[in-house]
Amino acid sequence: MRILIVNYEYPPLGGGGGVATRAIAMELAKRHEVDVLTSAGPGLPPEERSEGVTIHRAPVLGRTRRSTASILSMVSFWPIGILHGRQVLKGRRYDVVNSWFAVPSGPTGLSLARYFGAPHVLTMAGGDIYDPSKWYTPDKNPLLGMAVRRVLAASDAHVAVSTDLARRARALYGFERPIDVISLGMSAPRYTAVPRRQLGLERDVIYVVSVGRLVRRKNLASLITALARMQRDDVHLLIIGDGPEEAGLVTLADGLGVGRRVHFRGFVPNETKYQLLAAADIFALPSLHEAFGLVYLEAMHCGLPVIAARPGGQEDYLDEGRTGFLVPAGDVESLEGALRRLVEDPGLRARISAHNRQVAQRFSIAATASHYEQVFERLGCGRMPVYVPA
Repeated sequence: MRILIVNYEYPPLGGGGGVATRAIAMELAKRHEVDVLTSAGPGLPPEERSEGVTIHRAPVLGRTRRSTASILSMVSFWPIGILHGRQVLKGRRYDVVNSWFAVPSGPTGLSLARYFGAPHVLTMAGGDIYDPSKWYTPDKNPLLGMAVRRVLAASDAHVAVSTDLARRARALYGFERPIDVISLGMSAPRYTAVPRRQLGLERDVIYVVSVGRLVRRKNLASLITALARMQRDDVHLLIIGDGPEEAGLVTLADGLGVGRRVHFRGFVPNETKYQLLAAADIFALPSLHEAFGLVYLEAMHCGLPVIAARPGGQEDYLDEGRTGFLVPAGDVESLEGALRRLVEDPGLRARISAHNRQVAQRFSIAATASHYEQVFERLGCGRMPVYVPA
């Protein structure tokens, strides 16, 4: 079976949506031929083959950073992706086209699906449906909202990465057709644990760690403020990731008097990321909204209790008091309280740690890919046997 996946962001570009797409593409490539159409980025070749997947990069406008997309790069992926896809994929046959994000990927993928005469499967993955932190997202912008409705109407099957996102697609866009909820998954991370001193960490400090792009939606200002309210010199915060909010967050930490206890590590390799997670004590990311929150699973694989905000897709697998704590989005007082409970109770942290390692193992990338194969089979794509993971 030949599959074309369309996502305007694909690693090393972008965040969780791209990471999830790559994992699924690599798993599908074990049994099928998989091509990916994505955006070009600084220092990346126009075409390459990686882990069995052939990656084609469209020369979008205004993409100057790997970590974040500009509005221009997202808008230009729509027409440039169509033209580039037709050019570089000409003469090929695809059994299915799977687009990630209703916009900007959806119109591109839908056009290519019609060009190849293949069914189109839309995966709703986050800000394409809802994002409370931006003014221009489809839930607020009428023109983009209209584009989302058209892609929804024209697609042959629909997937959402969480129950929350499926609910929002119905509430915000009046969509009434079936939506398959397919959770994201990941393989257990491989890394070599090292002593704290090798990571530049102190032995007797309690470390709260957060991972993600430094953008407003991640709500890290609330986390820094909660840390300051605790007034405990033995509790430090590690922030892994980069992005446009970094300078403002540094200023906030300094202004609250916790600058020496908030450590900005920037972008780090995966091995280092997992080493820092494994060396920390608590994971906290109080995002205003997450469509699924793959990073929480990463932390759980490393045995960390998780503090997250609600509502969001992470509620499909995070349980209050069992995996950590869920606090109302933007509620600094509740966030501080959750931190205090975990900081002051090492026994609770240990119990949650063991539980979270078990929960994380349930969300395998093999199971996720198998669910996509079932959706493709339902559309008659290639009439391939559905892989059922052991």
